[in-house]
Amino acid sequence: MKTHRILVLILAVWLTACGNQPRNQAEGPREAPSVGKVDEKLFIELGDERQHVEMRGESDGNPVLLFIHGGPGWPETPQLRYFNADLTKAFTLVAWEQRGAGKSFMKNPAPKNVTLEQIVADARELTAKLREKFKQPKIYLAGYSWGSIVGINLVEKYPEDYAAYIGIGQVVNMKRGMEISQEWLAGQAREKGDAAALKTLEKLKNPAKDFCRGDLQCFIKQYELVMKYGGAVYNKNADRESEAAIAASGDYKNYDWNKAFEFSAAALEKDMFAADFRNVREIKIPVFLFLGRHDWNVPSVLAQEFVENLNAPKKEIVWLENSAHSPLAEEPQEFNRLLVEKVLKGK
Repeated sequence: MKTHRILVLILAVWLTACGNQPRNQAEGPREAPSVGKVDEKLFIELGDERQHVEMRGESDGNPVLLFIHGGPGWPETPQLRYFNADLTKAFTLVAWEQRGAGKSFMKNPAPKNVTLEQIVADARELTAKLREKFKQPKIYLAGYSWGSIVGINLVEKYPEDYAAYIGIGQVVNMKRGMEISQEWLAGQAREKGDAAALKTLEKLKNPAKDFCRGDLQCFIKQYELVMKYGGAVYNKNADRESEAAIAASGDYKNYDWNKAFEFSAAALEKDMFAADFRNVREIKIPVFLFLGRHDWNVPSVLAQEFVENLNAPKKEIVWLENSAHSPLAEEPQEFNRLLVEKVLKGK
């Protein structure tokens, strides 16, 4: 499915009723009962922009896990509902749709200040609201793909807000990642005698403007080869299952996935390709990276180097052996189990 593949591509791989609520009912998190399930879908004002947040959990006393989606501009909410609902047994799972994405984009398709700096500020403001609402001094933070750029910025600058960081398909440096991917692709193409792929890779080394203009267009050209050789989606059932995930979320049936992606990607391209965490040497909270063994879209080997050079109270790479860039959807049961065991139970 084209829309799902754009999700994987851009750091991608991954209730309209709320939009009709009166403003005084939708400005911020409502007080939850002292004990009970959490099931809220609402708009919260973050950085002068109303943004959609979905909170689900079996108990409001469970730790809070804030999920920062990828793309940019590609919400994971339908996928989280479909693939990762088991996490709501151990966490209150918070799916936030950034300005320029999901129902936030449906509410306002022309938001201002769509920058990494502003999205980080929005996330920190949301973090404070969640800590206050659930009366927890710290919450857990997960960043997927583009969201892992946001995530590292948050935990490096504001470690006091978070109990641990979970990076999924972790971005370290996009341009260096592309070089590593090209080396892998060249090996695959030579092995299979793929002359056309080798020609494309040669063009990517010094691309002409009529071949690809700018970092993002060239990344897309390269992605087509990564996808061909299973370095973006390794589990071939994931595309079909992701279609089912989106179809099961009827409140997204009128959502224009490509339009939102194109808007956000254009606004955030420079920030995305400028991100470079190779010189980050310390994060003051536990760090867990959940990496697909076969991820050559955002190469896991670069994230592995990052962790090896990092000082943290605890650090661990959790390998998903049958996944590429999207272990949440490619191995959901294993991903859900390992996240709870490694992060909460310390196994």
